[in-house]
Amino acid sequence: MSAGRRADELRYRPEHFVVDGALRDVCVLGTTLDDWRRMTEGLRVLPGRHVLTWTLAGTTDTGVPDASAVWARLEQDPEESVSLAVEIGGMWFTSYFFEIEEIGFTFDPRAVVDRNTFAPVRDFVTWLGTSTGREVVVTMESTDHTTLPAMLRRRPPATCEADPGHGTNGSRAIPRRSRPC
Repeated sequence: MSAGRRADELRYRPEHFVVDGALRDVCVLGTTLDDWRRMTEGLRVLPGRHVLTWTLAGTTDTGVPDASAVWARLEQDPEESVSLAVEIGGMWFTSYFFEIEEIGFTFDPRAVVDRNTFAPVRDFVTWLGTSTGREVVVTMESTDHTTLPAMLRRRPPATCEADPGHGTNGSRAIPRRSRPC
């Protein structure tokens, strides 16, 4: 790997998008309700559009959903289901709110045929990672993403706050910043 190139760089690789009948999954693993809140709040700055659809109720909403209210409604009515479809660059990514412990979206790899058509995948993964502040992985379609190798990975950048060695300069405090050191 050349100097300056990150191991988790989001690069187009044709072998990751071979049409094999399977969808691809974009996941944030080990999540909490707070991660879901950050993701839904991130819809405010999404470089695309989104729609939340309640299956049994047959309603849709294009506003920013309240993650707590969505999960509470799903707990109260186990027969109800919901999906959040997010569009970036003409490609749709869909979450079905299966479990709080994993923010998962699926997409169809058929539309990804070159570096230009890979751009929406890169932009979505970047948006999701930025919104949640968490690592994002792209895998083959599965119900257990912890055992699959990541095709793509985006790690959040290291910040000065994560490094206990930052923050002081002798006796004078240096303000902490949420940016790479």
